[in-house]
Amino acid sequence: MNLDVYRLKLAAGQLKSENEFSEMAQLALQAGFPAEAKKVVDLAFQTKIFGTGPEAARQKRLQALADKSAADDLKTMAQGEADAVKSKDGTGLINLGYAYVTTGQFDKGVALMEQGIVKGGLKRPEDAKLHIGIAYHFAGQKAKAFQTFHTVQGTDGSADLARYWLMLVNHPIN
Repeated sequence: MNLDVYRLKLAAGQLKSENEFSEMAQLALQAGFPAEAKKVVDLAFQTKIFGTGPEAARQKRLQALADKSAADDLKTMAQGEADAVKSKDGTGLINLGYAYVTTGQFDKGVALMEQGIVKGGLKRPEDAKLHIGIAYHFAGQKAKAFQTFHTVQGTDGSADLARYWLMLVNHPIN
């Protein structure tokens, strides 16, 4: 859930420190969302949180890794889609759909995530609902985001995060 907490903090404008940006980027890379990691690192450089000080060389290496991983991921997404469609459960569709969302391809990503929800067999259905709610939010589909966040249940923290996302959807920071 750490990556999801960072996603919320970033969306709310509360991701501030060098360590938070670095940790979020690394978690996004580990989770298979290199485009998200690239956006986080790029934002850290744009806002001058990265690029100066004793960690500048390490931050440049993280940027190079995120850039390369995001470019490589884009090349393999089509094959990943074919594999996800063939899978017996919807987890691959959820993950691939969210990966498309992180590249800015909201319509395609949301459609794949919706297919994954319908396909079912998810090991973590509440996480899937949380992530599709986030995807709806980023896609500008406020009503669907609101509706989806209301359905997130569970005791693993996903329901709590959904409530915070509801507040953000109702009271955007901008």
